[in-house]
Amino acid sequence: MKTIFISIPNAIAHRNYALFERSVLDLLACDKNIRTVVLSRRGVLPELLEKFRQRENVVVEEYDESQKKNFIQRAFIFFYSYLIFTPTTKLVSSYGVRSDRPRPLMRFWNYPIKLFIANVLGESEYIKESLVPRLYALIFNKRPYYYLFDKYNPDVVFLTNICTWPLDLEFLVEAKLKSVRTVGMVANWDHLSKYYVPFRPDKLLVWSNPIKDEALKYQGYKKENIKIVGAPHTDFFLDKNNVVSRSEFLTKVNFPQDSKLITFCSQGPYSLDGPDLVQMILNWIKAGDLPKNLRLIIRPHPHGLNEVKKYLPFKESSFVYIDTLEKLSSMPYALNFVNVLYHADIVLTTYSTIAADATIFDRPTVIASFDGYKNRPIFQSVRRHRNFTHFQHILKFGAISVAESPKQLLESLKIYLASPEKDRENRLKLREEVFGYFDRQNSGRIYKEILND
Repeated sequence: MKTIFISIPNAIAHRNYALFERSVLDLLACDKNIRTVVLSRRGVLPELLEKFRQRENVVVEEYDESQKKNFIQRAFIFFYSYLIFTPTTKLVSSYGVRSDRPRPLMRFWNYPIKLFIANVLGESEYIKESLVPRLYALIFNKRPYYYLFDKYNPDVVFLTNICTWPLDLEFLVEAKLKSVRTVGMVANWDHLSKYYVPFRPDKLLVWSNPIKDEALKYQGYKKENIKIVGAPHTDFFLDKNNVVSRSEFLTKVNFPQDSKLITFCSQGPYSLDGPDLVQMILNWIKAGDLPKNLRLIIRPHPHGLNEVKKYLPFKESSFVYIDTLEKLSSMPYALNFVNVLYHADIVLTTYSTIAADATIFDRPTVIASFDGYKNRPIFQSVRRHRNFTHFQHILKFGAISVAESPKQLLESLKIYLASPEKDRENRLKLREEVFGYFDRQNSGRIYKEILND
């Protein structure tokens, strides 16, 4: 009997790999020839993984996160992270990505150091391929998860997000030291261009070609070690049994049955002026610039501190529904998210990956690339997020409308409400580009690749 480790460290991994029937974990758990050991952070997902504890060939191992980093370890992570320098790392290195912690460029004395690391040291294959992994093993020498490998002696380790430190990266390192076969993925389509990852699994499974291209360009993978399998969560999103009727959904959110819906997905600490966008739309409805039957669903960013509070002034409006379900990895939350996207007539956001998620259901999407009623400096403005490597790629498709001003936002909303089919062909191309396959067999492909030696 083979023993397989699968890492489910957080809510997103749980949704993508464990939540639904015939998910990757469910397929592994149903295979009586496999002993599956689920690795999860202690106290994070206990009740959600409970159903798998009942399977006779499944073990759930909760672990404590490894030790805090000392100065040398922090300095070393700084060093190897900037061995690549993409438009995304340039943004992170200069102005930063969080608008609630603005960082004027003049304050960044270490920016030249980052450029030197990337443009000089990052050009050395020896440094990236040999020196950094060796130094890592010396600097992070405590091996906090050694005991799990000794206890279960796994044949394969499947890691759902190799870009996270410590979590999956620490498991990957231990597997390398123990000569255990590894299969890895990244949690989202925007991760491999952010920073250098000093270890690689034996096989990298990716959603689609852009992730494959970034793995080749930035992370040093070889083509023969990469397999395109599609995004696992689309299996769940595209299950028609998960979608309620339009009438039922409108009743749930307390909107009239003839309502048109804009789903606004905020970007939390990365964009501060979402309430301004909501107020603009309400003003346009009141003035007759937008239809009277138009309603807004506000989906606050799930990780933003006090994010819901920003939108409470709109709570009493009959034109607004604030979507605030908790427990990100729960089935009610996932079903709600699917229906909020599915029933939207337009999805409005800033530079959030939600813009790509909306294409799964072919929903017209608008990015508000301005700071509401304010004129923020570039180091705090949402406009700088257009420089993300992954957004530079997807905007080329012409599938998403980018509004640079309130006037352009109003015009985009009018156009899509009148002609929702506009840009459909481009949206369908983009969704395939980002998410890969749409036959609801992606989890099955991942399961097969884990077992395929």
